[in-house]
Amino acid sequence: MQVTTLKGMASAALLSLGLTLGASANADTPYEIAPIQAPFPMPQMERPSIPDRTFNIRDFGAETFSGSQTSDKLVTEAIHRAIEAANRAGGGKVVIPRGQWLTGPIHLMSNINLHVEEGAQVFFTTDREEYLPVVLQRHEGVEALNYSPLLYGTGLKNVAITGKGVFEGQGESWWEWYRELGAPPRAVAAKSPLSRRDFGKGSGMEGMRPSFLLLWESENILIEGITLNDSPFWNVHLVYSENAIVRDVRVNSLDAPNGDGIVVDSSKNVLLEYNHLETGDDAVVIKSGMNEDGLAINIPTENVVVRNFRAVNVRTGSGGVVFGSETSGGIRNVYVYNGFFDGADRGIRFKTERGRGNVIENIHVRDIEMHNITYEAINVNTFYTGPSAMGPSPTVRDIFIRNVSVDGVPTGISFIGLPEKWLENIHLENIEIKNAEVGAQFNRVKDLYLKNVTISSKSRALTLDQVYEVRTEDLTLRDETGRNPLYIMGPDTGAIFVEDDIEGRIDFGPSLSDEILNPEDSQAW
Repeated sequence: MQVTTLKGMASAALLSLGLTLGASANADTPYEIAPIQAPFPMPQMERPSIPDRTFNIRDFGAETFSGSQTSDKLVTEAIHRAIEAANRAGGGKVVIPRGQWLTGPIHLMSNINLHVEEGAQVFFTTDREEYLPVVLQRHEGVEALNYSPLLYGTGLKNVAITGKGVFEGQGESWWEWYRELGAPPRAVAAKSPLSRRDFGKGSGMEGMRPSFLLLWESENILIEGITLNDSPFWNVHLVYSENAIVRDVRVNSLDAPNGDGIVVDSSKNVLLEYNHLETGDDAVVIKSGMNEDGLAINIPTENVVVRNFRAVNVRTGSGGVVFGSETSGGIRNVYVYNGFFDGADRGIRFKTERGRGNVIENIHVRDIEMHNITYEAINVNTFYTGPSAMGPSPTVRDIFIRNVSVDGVPTGISFIGLPEKWLENIHLENIEIKNAEVGAQFNRVKDLYLKNVTISSKSRALTLDQVYEVRTEDLTLRDETGRNPLYIMGPDTGAIFVEDDIEGRIDFGPSLSDEILNPEDSQAW
């Protein structure tokens, strides 16, 4: 359901609307996939066509798990025999029935639906030897050879993972390994040939944990209904893939370092809906490769719809929906709507920096409700790790954010561009920020449009620093400073168009005056 918030909607009504929308996510998920009406061309999404044949892993020798990691027989080979049999037959459903099962990594094939029945628990062994030999994957934006993901497929067509069963990642052993060895040197690896990026056993670079579920260069994908618990690393990771649906998935990775929920990475035509995410890092993440490696591969993420979802208890440097920081392939055409965030470091977050290069553009976000945000509700930062980063600067432009309510946050809105590459064409409409310590701050932004934006904060409600061509309409500013709520500063600031009732409530920084307001030459608008 798509809802348009009316201009001037009262605070209570907006919050009520957001709560209704957010609460619907993951509750009574409809079977039918609703039509996509995105603000950019995108194909309608359909489930992959897989033959209706059933292959039960019990028929291939699988025995249930009694609870002993050392003495129980793994069902890895039985699952693979069932998958191979289904593939040879032209495709079908490989069923993991009710019960507890212990397995090594599961490698998928084309025309297969791996169906985990309700009441089934699939435990992945803690023996890292089972995850060898290494396979090709992408670790935080850099291609590498590493221990196999728990669920893995490459070059597949028509593949599904469905059912109401639970996959248990048993990630604790991998987390201990990470705490002992630290993060692998991905920035260094990005400068090296792929053949020298072996993070497997005895490589001297161990410590790179595998994703829970990774599909590589695959198409016509469905991931539906499953639960993922305690991932070693990222949970659902789509790399160089297209025509993918991830819906009604529950992710629980609160204790996992870098336990990102759903990562769309240099992929296109992707629908994420009705997912419930409680994650040890970002909930929904849009990426496209890091630095030299990502720039050389140069595959964007594009045409992504994220709708009807919940992100709660999102921890550790996290965001509800995040773009980056690995953006070197570019990101375009993303539509996010009908989301509910409760507990995250940031709500909507863009993070990138020098060295990433490329373009993030045509991003649409609407109908979002946020509570208990630790830092910023809406944050765009192209200075992600600070001024020491080197290399080509990224472009961020054409960002449209509408119908957002935030109740209680240290900083409501923060936009920070680079000196050499300002943020461009930013539209914020129907935004309500209340109970904020700091209101909104814009730094190095060109073409900024604020319509029906209400900001209530303890310190200055709105600061414009190094901005050019700004237009406001129905702007409401309240703060507790006793000063004027709008502060304008910066030597390159100019062409500020404000309403009459705002014009007399402005403080100006050094060398600025009201001459920058409402200039006669407004042809740029």
